[in-house]
Amino acid sequence: LEAMGATVGIESGYIHAKAERLRGARIFMDTVTVTGTENLMMAACLAQGESVLENAAREPEVVDLAECLIAMGARVRGHGTDVIVVEGVAKLGGVDYAVMPDRIEAGTFLAAAAATRGAITITHAPVAALDAVTEKLREAGAVIETRGNAMSIRMAGRPRSVSLRTAPYPAFPTDMQAQFL
Repeated sequence: LEAMGATVGIESGYIHAKAERLRGARIFMDTVTVTGTENLMMAACLAQGESVLENAAREPEVVDLAECLIAMGARVRGHGTDVIVVEGVAKLGGVDYAVMPDRIEAGTFLAAAAATRGAITITHAPVAALDAVTEKLREAGAVIETRGNAMSIRMAGRPRSVSLRTAPYPAFPTDMQAQFL
């Protein structure tokens, strides 16, 4: 935000940022960060000029936020890649927007069914966003079927052990590691 013209400080453990109007900027993030990408993308929407966010997060939630912002009148492109370009606009409008289902919540239910040798069906699941999780569950012995946006999992026997490594999307999500293990 400082690169965009904000003054940022920490007071009593709280971060305070101020700016009359942010200016577009080229920002390279050393580490891929979902929250950082989302915060900068939102700030850039009303900044004056163009902002280029490099090494941006590609998670489905970032893409979904970009689609919501676009529906509100923002000019965002490149979402879903590691370079997001935002052309600032004067204002954003209201919109009715259905936020994507939570992939970590859905993955947690799938992992719970596998751990308890159970069977469940999740409706309105973010099927495409769960590929890395479902691949590891299948490797552990789960039978997973999808129909549209519904997913069913059955785990008849004890799950087999698997190796996994977390990494930014589309790899296995860090936020699923504890539940999966």
